[in-house]
Amino acid sequence: MTMRMKPLALALALASAAASSPMAQTLCRPDNTTPFTAGPVDPVHGFANTVTDSEGVSLVICTDSVDGLGNPPPCFFDPVVAGNAQSEASGFGGEGFWFLADNQIATTGAAAIDALVVMATEAAYLTEIPAAGEQFSFTRLRVRIDVTVPGIYTVQYPWGEKRYTVNAVVDDRNRPLSREVNDTTDIEFTPNGARTGSVGPWLRWDPAAAPAAPAGYIGDGATLHRVVGSPCGRNFVRISATTLNGTTPLAIDPTDADGDGSTSVISNPLFTVMGKLAPQGITPLTVTGAYYSRSAGQSISLFATAPSTATVTATPGGTLASDGTGRFFVHTALASVPATVAFNASNAAQGNGPAPTQNVPITDLVTVGSASAVCSGTPRSCTLSVSATSSDQAATGAPTLSLLLGGSATPLVDGALTLSGLSVLPAAVTIQSSAGGVGSKPLTVVNQ
Repeated sequence: MTMRMKPLALALALASAAASSPMAQTLCRPDNTTPFTAGPVDPVHGFANTVTDSEGVSLVICTDSVDGLGNPPPCFFDPVVAGNAQSEASGFGGEGFWFLADNQIATTGAAAIDALVVMATEAAYLTEIPAAGEQFSFTRLRVRIDVTVPGIYTVQYPWGEKRYTVNAVVDDRNRPLSREVNDTTDIEFTPNGARTGSVGPWLRWDPAAAPAAPAGYIGDGATLHRVVGSPCGRNFVRISATTLNGTTPLAIDPTDADGDGSTSVISNPLFTVMGKLAPQGITPLTVTGAYYSRSAGQSISLFATAPSTATVTATPGGTLASDGTGRFFVHTALASVPATVAFNASNAAQGNGPAPTQNVPITDLVTVGSASAVCSGTPRSCTLSVSATSSDQAATGAPTLSLLLGGSATPLVDGALTLSGLSVLPAAVTIQSSAGGVGSKPLTVVNQ
């Protein structure tokens, strides 16, 4: 699978700003992929009708091509197999794509590299010729690197990081090897449900960088462009290298083409991206917390997750602030605490409609300060001690906190409780407030 595109001409001086992002360095883990949702079976081609990532970007298999033969813009796919009913109905041949992106890096010098990273959500067949009943869908992450010097090569990409050790660049007859790094991760998925894969969320052209993506698409499949979509802000590919001792830098970028000040690291923020947006979808919204606090006055704290480009509002509460990674928050003082808060979200940037209103009860926040037990004797007899507080600290009308244990609720007195003579202990204690809040904490057990 190769997207037909122009090779990267090492215009990598653009890379340094994105590649040196502090957020990208502090938030990325080895695997940051997020789940996606595969839609129901499309009655025409037999694959999922849509794939929708955690940002709410919903794509259909793209069969739009400038020449009708599967060449971008805007999309790449195998051309229709003439006379094949399945292929003619679906609009593509052996393979088509919901999402496809490439990133290429090539350098010069004694330790030169030539790298290609392919990222895709693909529709294909288990048979060589397209046939109904043989549909096979999968996500793909492929890393291929030709190297000239043995070493340890680390590849950082939008959803994670991989490390490769190359011990030799020639075979036992001193003939040059190729594709010393050749790693493909394909993860199959089926229609109609939440799925995990090797890529996601889908990369898409950065709206802050000209030109804009063609209407109805996330890219044109041919033009190198900055992107957004990495769940940890790593919207680039970066390769670093050392010799086999793991510490001595390897000069894979002797001219510092990307301007990052290092000859052993090179980054590229420019991708070719293709994908066709599905008709308007619903903005995903998850309310992760809705708490009130009360002392001399009262206030509410609201928390939610939604696509990073979404707008989230609450009534009461107003517009929630976003950190740009999909987390939303607002804290506001109120004259009185409501019983519920109505959450809404919309995402015009992705062409998605508003989420259904979620009416969420407001509760206090219960914080369990301590949870411990001391056990002694034979058979063991344990004394359990807990302490907890509520965010409702009003002088009058404050809620009652109770320990839930063995089907009963025992009230705390002045925020504390001790129970003796227990032969069986819970793994964690749970404190419930009469104002609706619940808090838990693992139990620490001390034997005497």
